[in-house]
Amino acid sequence: MGETAPAAPPAAPPAPVLDPAHRGRALLAAAAEVEAGRTRFVDRVRRAHRCGITEAVTQVDGCIDAVVRWAGWADKLDLLLPAAARCPPPVAVLAPEDFLPTARVLCAALAAGARCVVAHDSAAVAALVEVLAAEFPAGAVARTDRDPGTVRGLLGGVALLDARAARAGYDADLRLACAEAGVRVLPPLPEEELLALGDLDLVAGLLTGATRTV
Repeated sequence: MGETAPAAPPAAPPAPVLDPAHRGRALLAAAAEVEAGRTRFVDRVRRAHRCGITEAVTQVDGCIDAVVRWAGWADKLDLLLPAAARCPPPVAVLAPEDFLPTARVLCAALAAGARCVVAHDSAAVAALVEVLAAEFPAGAVARTDRDPGTVRGLLGGVALLDARAARAGYDADLRLACAEAGVRVLPPLPEEELLALGDLDLVAGLLTGATRTV
């Protein structure tokens, strides 16, 4: 009988996108770009999310603050979540409907060094992703339509589906397909619970085996 071929070595864990300091600088640069285009972003949020001018301004200003805040977190996550931050998984995010919460979960993934695809149909979210993509390496961040069939096509390239903001009934088949394909799924949370998540708890959920050190 012939010799059994040796087993293939296990795949290396994914390397973080950039080092923490460079991730922080990339996020700060993106925040500056959003602020420079504030009027354009306000108009896109108003149109895409069908809200008044005051609400659109609040959403965009909150987005700028969130990007800056996550820039500050970028060089701290390796210390606070050391085991997980060394190998952040590629993530697909079923984003919240509103612009500001989407900016928060997207920047949380990028601050942790994860490659991220956000599923959202908003032109305002697309504009934010475009700004972020210009500051990060190719393939670090992208947007796709919030369509179960489209997202299902991403399964081969991601290790985690963040469905904490998903609508439980609408996305149920997609979450099941992900689980059956071996993709880890973060299940939907009640809206008030999702909004109450602190920054560290939000990002820890994205990282396999994350354990806070504080």
